[in-house]
Amino acid sequence: MKIKSYKKIKNNTYRISFFNKEQDILLYDDVILKHNLLLRNEITKKELDDILEENSHFSCYYKALNYLTYKKRSKKEIKDYLKKQKFFSKDIDAIIKKLEEKNLINDQEYLKSFVSEQINIFNSGPAKIMKKLKDLGFAEDIINEELNKIPFEIWNEKLEKVIIKKINANKKDGINKIKEKIIYSCINEGFLKEDVVSILNRMDIPKNDDSLKKEAEKLYKRLSSKYNGEELFYQIKGRLFNKGFSFDDIDCVLNDIK
Repeated sequence: MKIKSYKKIKNNTYRISFFNKEQDILLYDDVILKHNLLLRNEITKKELDDILEENSHFSCYYKALNYLTYKKRSKKEIKDYLKKQKFFSKDIDAIIKKLEEKNLINDQEYLKSFVSEQINIFNSGPAKIMKKLKDLGFAEDIINEELNKIPFEIWNEKLEKVIIKKINANKKDGINKIKEKIIYSCINEGFLKEDVVSILNRMDIPKNDDSLKKEAEKLYKRLSSKYNGEELFYQIKGRLFNKGFSFDDIDCVLNDIK
C-alpha cells in the first residue's frame, strides 16, 4: 500500500493518506516513530492491520490520560469510560495496569481523598458517602474501614453545621415543620435520624413570628369568604398547624385577629 501523504494534526496524531485507500487513517506519533513510517512510502496490508491494532492501544491510553486530567478517577470509572469508548477489553486491562504502575490510578489514595472531600466540602453523611463509593466500585468493607477512621466528633460537628445552616435558611415555617424538613433532608444526605433528632433537641430554634402573623392574615382574607365564626378560625388554625406552628403561638395570633 503506497503512502500518499502525512499531515500532523492535534493531540499527537498524524493523518495518513494512501493512494489506493479512500479513507484516511489517524495514527499516534508513538506508532509513527516506532515503525519509522515517516521514512517509508509503502507498507503491506498486514503491517497496516498490525499498526492499527497497536494504534488502538495508544488511543485507549491517551483517552484515559485525558479523562484523568480533569480530576482523580477510580479504577471502575476509568474502565466504564473506556468501555463506552468501544475499546477492546484487552486494551482496557493493559491500560489500567499501566496507569496503576505509573500511580496515575490509585484506589487507596482515591478513597481517602474522596472521603476527606465529602466531609470538608460537601454535606454528605456516612450513608451517602458509602453509596457514592460503592457506585465507584469500592467494596463495602473497605469503605467502612475508611469511614470508621473518622472520629464521631467530626461527623457530629459537620451535622450540626448542616442543621444550623438549614435552620437559618428557613424563615417561613413553624418550628415543628422546620424540624420535619431538616430530618428528612439530613437523612437524604446520609446522616442517621437519631443523630439529627439528638442535635435538634439541643437547639433553641427561633420562632418565625412574622411569618406566622403574615400567614394567618393571608389565610383569614382567603377563607373568610368561605367560612365564618369559629369554623373560620378552626380552618385557619388547622392550616397553620400543618405548617409547623404550635397551637399556643397560633392561638396568640388568632386572638389578635379576633
